[in-house]
Amino acid sequence: MSAANSAGLASPELFVLQDEEGPILYAPLAGLIARANATAIQAALAFARDPSSYDAMDKDQRFVVDELRERGFFASHTRPSHDTDFRPTQVTLFPTNRCNLRCSYCYAFGGEGGGNGEPLTTMRFEVAQRAIDLIARNAKERAAEGAPIHNFLVSIHGNGEPFCAFDLIREIVFYGQDVAEELGVPAVFNAATNGVLSEEQLDFVVANFGSINISFDGLPAFQDANRPTANGRGSFVAVDRTMRRLGEAGVNFGIRTTVTANMVDSMADIVSFVADNYPGLEQLHFEPVWECGRCKKSSNAMPSSKVFIKRYLEALAVGQERGVRLVYSGARQDMLVDSFCKVSSGSFTVTPTGDVTACYEVSYATDPRSKRFFFGRFDARKGDFVFDEQKLKELSSLNVHNIRYCDNCFCRWHCAGDCAAKVLDGIDLHEHHGSVRCEINRTLTLNQIQRRLDWRPPDE
Repeated sequence: MSAANSAGLASPELFVLQDEEGPILYAPLAGLIARANATAIQAALAFARDPSSYDAMDKDQRFVVDELRERGFFASHTRPSHDTDFRPTQVTLFPTNRCNLRCSYCYAFGGEGGGNGEPLTTMRFEVAQRAIDLIARNAKERAAEGAPIHNFLVSIHGNGEPFCAFDLIREIVFYGQDVAEELGVPAVFNAATNGVLSEEQLDFVVANFGSINISFDGLPAFQDANRPTANGRGSFVAVDRTMRRLGEAGVNFGIRTTVTANMVDSMADIVSFVADNYPGLEQLHFEPVWECGRCKKSSNAMPSSKVFIKRYLEALAVGQERGVRLVYSGARQDMLVDSFCKVSSGSFTVTPTGDVTACYEVSYATDPRSKRFFFGRFDARKGDFVFDEQKLKELSSLNVHNIRYCDNCFCRWHCAGDCAAKVLDGIDLHEHHGSVRCEINRTLTLNQIQRRLDWRPPDE
């Protein structure tokens, strides 16, 4: 199958795609899809380019245009945008860069100071307090203004394993709960973890967290080889215990599997394994490894786009049979966005040192990308955060409206130019020319479109 990136494009909002069964007319902003023959496609494109061409069309062409117009293919729709008013109602806290694992592909050199010799450190509680105060206050104010804000969200993540700072996490959660009660705005807590947790930590997670995301490489052998403990031992047994406990307790949890070249052929087997062992699983997220961080010093490599696509689709079929929901970050046809993540629209992530970054993957001041993504810090003298308004303005521009390379791509409002930290590494926005992920994004998004076309109600 293939997707036409620009050929047959009538306007930025009407696209012609192609697969084995023929052309597909796609209007992403309207959420409309139709199979059509060449004559119908020609008429639709002509009318989209110039509505006055309708008068010169024959009866059959007019019928096609009338049918498509009635269904909304030619209607104007508002393009996705984002709020440039920086008043976040959620924060991601990185409690520590310490880590109990030494994953072979870790983007942040977890437990090793980012690979740049930065000291291992833990966030000061005061920093977390002020971050929670800020988002809780914003949530209350926005709700009073009529915005659809019902809570504030505290996410625990890290350039290390966050639960290596367990005492701090407990303080963070208890403080957030107190603030929620005081302001009358509910607090929600979630976390990303490597899953190597003690019984005490698991008890706390079950009691206090709404959802958990576990980094897990899908099969025991891959987990032990790719994600060993700091002393070189396997980590599967510990992570397996964590996921079974979460499932038994009814805690929503997902798995994030990093796919390397040496494990890509086992993706379908991974789906079967998690289906057999973790019935409480909410979703399985496959992501091809990006060659950065510790990955550059290990034998791990990114699988080819074609092989990843093939194996992902095989795994998807198994997931549909076994009741496992599969996701990949760049294929999300059900979403209309102008930015891949919140990097340009109010991301508020605080590193262990109190720096504020717009990107999870850029968490050290020594990272050259910090010049673009760091936009604030905790000022100990003021006892509060200070933000660089100019940096916020520059970050706001990192959206697909400003990426000329994406103008004629049908994924424009879905992947929205993809991950800025990856595709803009060392270049300016106007130099964005896609990446090896573009083929994956387009092909898997086209597959989602095809599955919508093939869907039928159960009774038909």
